Amino acid sequence: MEGCEDDFYKLYCHYHDYFIYLGNLKGASLDKAKDCINDLFLYVFENRARLQHIRNHHNYLVTAFIRNLFRKPHFGAEESLELQDLPEMPVYPSAEAEYIEQTTQKQVTEILQGYINELSDSQNKIVYQKFFLGHTYENIAQLNNISIKTAYNTVYNSVEKLKKLIGQDNANVLVTAISLLAVLFFIIFQ
Repeated sequence: MEGCEDDFYKLYCHYHDYFIYLGNLKGASLDKAKDCINDLFLYVFENRARLQHIRNHHNYLVTAFIRNLFRKPHFGAEESLELQDLPEMPVYPSAEAEYIEQTTQKQVTEILQGYINELSDSQNKIVYQKFFLGHTYENIAQLNNISIKTAYNTVYNSVEKLKKLIGQDNANVLVTAISLLAVLFFIIFQ
């Protein structure tokens, strides 16, 4: 905002590799992604006074980069990366990442199972059918000889009961643990 070129360069360096990665995900060539990054940061630097109203700088930069990537008239299929040209590289997570994933998943599963066990037998059975087996409400109704509305209401009431049992503090812990698992999956399989 203040025009310090050193700070702007730090911002550019911070986002450069991330935008290269995004460009690769969107199928753009390396040269195309680099051109778009340079165009974006040149525009931001030249128009920084007009862009002071932006509150979420990260979202603005990512959105502007992706739009810039697809807005260019010379972006075409011939420029995108061909999957068969990429060498197949097996992805193996590190031992540490596997250990963290296993222990976190085990702890989350144990905590959730403890709360699920506090549901009635019918609620427990229907929650299992819905969320673990992936059945539709129609399938659950047929399997349990109940109406579809009863299946829906049972799932809804079970989830509400679980929310009350878990409470806000424990829900935050579970969300954090589940988020950690998602981040690990992203890091491992990128």
